[in-house]
Amino acid sequence: MKHSIPITLIGSLAALLVVGFEAGKTAYTKHYETAVLKDPQPMAPSIATLPYAVQVKITSLQGRWANITTTNGDGWIYLGNLSEDKPAADHSVDWLRASADETTASVAARPLDNVTKEYAGQKGMNSAADDLQWLQTQGDKLDKKTVADYLKASRKGEYQ
Repeated sequence: MKHSIPITLIGSLAALLVVGFEAGKTAYTKHYETAVLKDPQPMAPSIATLPYAVQVKITSLQGRWANITTTNGDGWIYLGNLSEDKPAADHSVDWLRASADETTASVAARPLDNVTKEYAGQKGMNSAADDLQWLQTQGDKLDKKTVADYLKASRKGEYQ
């Protein structure tokens, strides 16, 4: 009986991922580049790459995957890469400063602006800025293949 509650919770959370996405409805890509795969599997070959905020029509769903039609033929997109609502036309605003209650992971991970760096220096918090600079430098060394290999190996994102 103890195990039924976590299993039910996991099932409910997985169901939330597909709620709202329906065959015949539209969705939008929400990443700079979104891979359209030949099959609904993380290791399937890519048939196309779609840019940010492109509208797609979902022809069918299979688990966490949406089937769409592109100029290269039918393909599959992982639902985590789609949004029901059209993203902002200019996604560069994701990097603007925000109040703590509006902070998202992408905003929190942004580089520090000069005003923030100056404030940190005045408050004797240069080591935090140095740490963030180191983190930015390390992130700049990563390429798409390295990130994809990590996601595959750790079964994260569309590879779960």
